[in-house]
Amino acid sequence: MDAALTPPLRIKPLHVQQISPEAAQKRLDNFINDFRTRSIAKNSGESTTAAQLQKLADALSEESARKQWCKSATSTWS
Repeated sequence: MDAALTPPLRIKPLHVQQISPEAAQKRLDNFINDFRTRSIAKNSGESTTAAQLQKLADALSEESARKQWCKSATSTWS
């Protein structure tokens, strides 16, 4: 019989506050680094949450770069 699988950790927001994509990127990067450090320290092997958080961080970074590109393109045409 196969070992029982444990579901991934669920993250529930306790508070909602609007912040810029850059600030969200910085906070998420710090959180991911702390999460990885804790996971490595306790040898948990939980990679699903870290992978999902990394995808979110990458998407925020891409969004920020796209907005900066649009701003520079708009100012060039003005």
